Amino acid sequence: MSGPRRRSLSPSWRRGLAARVVNWVALAIVLITLVAAVTAGLWTDFDPNRVDPVARFRGWGENGHLLGTDQIGRDRFTRLLYGARLVWIVGLGVSLMAMTVGGVLGSLAGYLGGRIDAIVSRVSDGVLAFPPLLLALVLAAVMGPGTRTAIIALAIVYSPLVIRVSRAAVLGERHLSYVDASRGLGNSERRTLLRHILPNVVGPMFVVGSVVVSRAIIVEASLSFLGAGTQPPNPNWGVMIADGRELILSRPGQLLLPAFVLSVTVLALNLVSDALADRIDPRYNSRRGGIR
Repeated sequence: MSGPRRRSLSPSWRRGLAARVVNWVALAIVLITLVAAVTAGLWTDFDPNRVDPVARFRGWGENGHLLGTDQIGRDRFTRLLYGARLVWIVGLGVSLMAMTVGGVLGSLAGYLGGRIDAIVSRVSDGVLAFPPLLLALVLAAVMGPGTRTAIIALAIVYSPLVIRVSRAAVLGERHLSYVDASRGLGNSERRTLLRHILPNVVGPMFVVGSVVVSRAIIVEASLSFLGAGTQPPNPNWGVMIADGRELILSRPGQLLLPAFVLSVTVLALNLVSDALADRIDPRYNSRRGGIR
């Protein structure tokens, strides 16, 4: 007699398990960078901007420098930690500003319709017609370089994305029966929008906010690399990449390390935002194809 047959895992179950593992790893990376940003001063005794020409190009672990030093003797591990803090300040700042402005305008356009909807939609479509980096560069050139400028410019760039999502979400809710019931009970349009419709569109808004964080981080790093964002000597991953580009042949680690950290962080944020979209609003990923 043959022994009991072993059940093989179905391909779909294996893919689902692999996806969950990847999502948990991505979430862990995001949390590590967030904790590192908040507690940067607890993990190092070095000043991120302290220049020590005698200690330039120290190797990994040499003289207490965990990841070595750069071309002017600054500790690279310290600069990466404080760079993570700046990354999260920019990402969350842009997301909060874009969600506030875009959420209000998109909700009003979707709920009121008419001329307000037409004006808001045309303006947001016009902004979306420009590549984000190009538009951010133009705004930074007008307002002047700096971290604050980058946050404001990127909030303007990504507000139309929030407007589009919030408008679509409100449009899908405003003709439902519970909205008619609220009006029938004598509630004002303002109360109906704030108390009944907006709580039901928080999910899509939260998802698009997480997407804006990852996009803002990569574009701000690009601005800093080009000299239009955070200015040296402030620790910033884009600035570190710019500092290391002239050493790509002789000391490639000066460029590759911050580039790797930036890439992994943005990839992890994208994976987490996709998983969040599937959890909160499964329809969102099907709509993202038309949104840059």
